[in-house]
Amino acid sequence: MPQKIKTVHALNWLYGNICTKKCYSDTKKQRRCYETMKKIIEGNENFMITHKLFIQVMRRKHNVCDVSDEQFYKRERDFWTRKL
Repeated sequence: MPQKIKTVHALNWLYGNICTKKCYSDTKKQRRCYETMKKIIEGNENFMITHKLFIQVMRRKHNVCDVSDEQFYKRERDFWTRKL
């Protein structure tokens, strides 16, 4: 069974590990998405959720991320070597 974490942890994990890599060239968009997600979880920061469910809720229910599914789930092995 997947490990459940607090939603505030899931938010910071999503932002730090996915948002910053998928939208690396648009920091304003990153910040806008982060603030939107932060407002959505406000008052429920301690709610326990899995990483996968948090991504699904933010992307499908609240339409926070507009990156295509293909691009979102694409593995990026060369992220750190790519020139920004």
